[in-house]
Amino acid sequence: MKQILKLKIEKLALGGFGLGFSEGRAIFVPYTAPGDEVDVLITHQRKDHAFGKANHFHQHGAAYREPECEAFGAEVPCGGCDWLMLDYPAQVKAKQALVEEMFSPQVDSRLINPTLASPKPRHYRNKVFMPVGKLPGTGKTGYGIFSRYTHTIVPHQACLNHPPVFDQLAKSILEACEKAGVAAYNEAQHRGNLRHLGFRSSSDGKQVLVILVTLSAKLPFSNLLVKKITAEFPQVCGIVQNINRQRGNVILGEETKLLYGSDSLSDTLSDLRFELNYRSFWQINTGTMENILCSLRAALKPQSVVLDAFCGIGAIGLSMASQVKRLALLEENPQAIADARLNAANNGIDNLSFYTGRFEALLPQVIAELNPDTIIMDPPRSGVDAQSLQLIAEKKIKQIIYLSCSPITLLRDLKLLKAGGYKITSLQSFDMFPNTWHIECLAILSLS
Repeated sequence: MKQILKLKIEKLALGGFGLGFSEGRAIFVPYTAPGDEVDVLITHQRKDHAFGKANHFHQHGAAYREPECEAFGAEVPCGGCDWLMLDYPAQVKAKQALVEEMFSPQVDSRLINPTLASPKPRHYRNKVFMPVGKLPGTGKTGYGIFSRYTHTIVPHQACLNHPPVFDQLAKSILEACEKAGVAAYNEAQHRGNLRHLGFRSSSDGKQVLVILVTLSAKLPFSNLLVKKITAEFPQVCGIVQNINRQRGNVILGEETKLLYGSDSLSDTLSDLRFELNYRSFWQINTGTMENILCSLRAALKPQSVVLDAFCGIGAIGLSMASQVKRLALLEENPQAIADARLNAANNGIDNLSFYTGRFEALLPQVIAELNPDTIIMDPPRSGVDAQSLQLIAEKKIKQIIYLSCSPITLLRDLKLLKAGGYKITSLQSFDMFPNTWHIECLAILSLS
């Protein structure tokens, strides 16, 4: 295996890699940052670039800080963070640099706004699922987060990204399950029972849902487990057993058993109350989502007719409803639309309609019936299909508000929309995921 000595890391790249150059080739090294000088073992080679692993640091860059997490500093690091070794202002600056580098060929640099930092750089995640299994080299049952590109569990004592109560709950549950003889799941053999521990918290921390993902419906001494957890953690409002009998990477199965309380909790966003099922999509970082909603409101024209596509349980659209003339929520998942209807009713919102089905299939019908002047799109990481973007351009929808968790697919889709006659009037990035390289971007477009 080739080694590069004293590689100087020049910048940060997509994927969270530090980037240096050796003999005319780009060398991507995880868990490094600008100013680091490292010895690197090359793990994968291509013609004009390579990937490697830092095996010795000669010096750290100016923004380095001690990670304060044993899992991040492990021989095989936890995959939950990319940049925990950088102070937070440097992380935000790096994300801004990535956005400017990616989008400057398509967007006037004067229209690219500075990245908005997360209100909470730590303990910001309101939901997490952590795998359970035998820990490598110990034979003990544990939980944690998979290392990068693997299914190797890296345990931690206290994750800095989610609320401390999640780890406190996990330790207590695991202790009870071990006493009850509940075996950890073995992925290779498809045996054992306890697969994942999941937690969802309200923004104020007063309600917490616990989700136990198991291979089979049998869960010995579940009544004792419920008594233990609810006695120790009075904020737990529901304990759910989700049964996933299948092999594979999908965390949740189709079967649910309610062991205690409710399978939903209530949370607040922009002074509206939302009921969140344990399965519901909800932005991980509520503080950053509030910042995004502020930018969305500023972009909306008074008395707009708005289509909120990929709406989920209606968080974005319902938060905009008071300042628009008419609103339609479109979502593929029937349960999410049912939840959106409930949330609309609970908040007294009635200037809206609902559509259930695939975006690309229903878009012609919705445009014909609603005649929207604005479309809000928050698609999955894969982005929006080209045919739908073409239809939006053909129908001359006046304004597009596009929220994306993937700068790569956003850039692709912006090129198609520009070709269809739209101009980008604003690009705003947000730090939804501190300590990682991931970036949330909001693009505002209007007809040229």
